[in-house]
Amino acid sequence: MYKLPNFYGVEAYREWQNSEFKCKDLSGSRESEFPSGSLEVKNFSELVKVVSFLTLMNKRHTLMFRGQGAKFEPVPRLFRADWCFLEKEDHKFALTEANREKYWSYLPEIGSQVFEICKQFGLPRWRGLKEIREIQWAVIQHYSLWPTPMIDLTTSLRVASAFAFGFSENEKKTNSRTFVQPVTGYLFVAAMPHPNGSITFDIDQHIALARLNSCCPPAATRPHLQDGFLVGRFPFQNTGDKDSSKKSSLGFRTVAILTLVDEGEFWTESHPKLSKDALLPMNDPLKNAFEEWFGDGGKYDLLLKAREL
Repeated sequence: MYKLPNFYGVEAYREWQNSEFKCKDLSGSRESEFPSGSLEVKNFSELVKVVSFLTLMNKRHTLMFRGQGAKFEPVPRLFRADWCFLEKEDHKFALTEANREKYWSYLPEIGSQVFEICKQFGLPRWRGLKEIREIQWAVIQHYSLWPTPMIDLTTSLRVASAFAFGFSENEKKTNSRTFVQPVTGYLFVAAMPHPNGSITFDIDQHIALARLNSCCPPAATRPHLQDGFLVGRFPFQNTGDKDSSKKSSLGFRTVAILTLVDEGEFWTESHPKLSKDALLPMNDPLKNAFEEWFGDGGKYDLLLKAREL
């Protein structure tokens, strides 16, 4: 992905907040490097306020969000140390320099298999999923079938915040009072080209941006529930390029990192936290079909292939 030449981030927001003159010229607060610091946010209303400012100041881009439980560099799964099949911790596999190219080599065939499965659910517009590899990668990555060069984003602050905090139970009720263990998460704000159609290829910015809900069959509900997008470097050639990981980093497009802190007051009745089942429903026929097809003993057993790498 092409590095943003300059952007307005946390420093511009702080300068604006501390200024008595609210029409202040903030051009001197533009940044050009991956944000090293972050801004702490303790409630959803404050988060909306911060993002509203960033959206206005970075108006040439569409801002999208990624929630993470830890503050690691947001690179696609193919360039991390491990991955989990179907997001299951008991199906975790290591990714190394020695096997990364082999993982990459399986993607075309897995993409073809994904198309065949999706076709069974009814695919009124099928050419994109059949012919465009980045659309196939978007589906593969979203369902964690295999590591790809793409990384998840969303246009929803609530969705990104929910994933940042995670879905473990942190509340314990005693004597009718609720005691909450503070939870911290990280929200990455990324500047993307304005999306157009099911997938946007921006040659100048070296970006492929897939709108997930227009890539999957209508039977797939998760993309709609999550307002999901997948982004990756374009054109992506292979993992042999020593700079592949660096050039694929979402850090090149990050304008701000927000540290979200929930001490029991982050969410409100007007803006409640989204549950795990609301975003990752158990009753997901497409995911179930993927698990049957690609799981242990399936027609195209990806677990067996991963164990061999």
